[in-house]
Amino acid sequence: MTYESNLPYALRFMIDNSVVGMSWIRIKAGSYKMRPVQDKLCNTQYEIDVEDFNAIESLPCDGDYAKIAPLRILSFDIECSAEKGKFPQAQQDPII
Repeated sequence: MTYESNLPYALRFMIDNSVVGMSWIRIKAGSYKMRPVQDKLCNTQYEIDVEDFNAIESLPCDGDYAKIAPLRILSFDIECSAEKGKFPQAQQDPII
């Protein structure tokens, strides 16, 4: 019988290496390569490729590392009026 076979690889890596959301990690110098802009997969400022995951160290969440890294986030939200219990429909429900 297998256990935890439904966990995505990225989540399994985080669990095994004590990496939690919004935590800091350290990667040994020379053990990663910056991904060229034309090969980036998302809109992050930096993307790196690491071949040896033993080069990654999860830092303790205390002292300077207890703070969240400076992030640039853009988000927006609109509120719509709809019939009670129903999802708003763009064609009929006004933005309030």
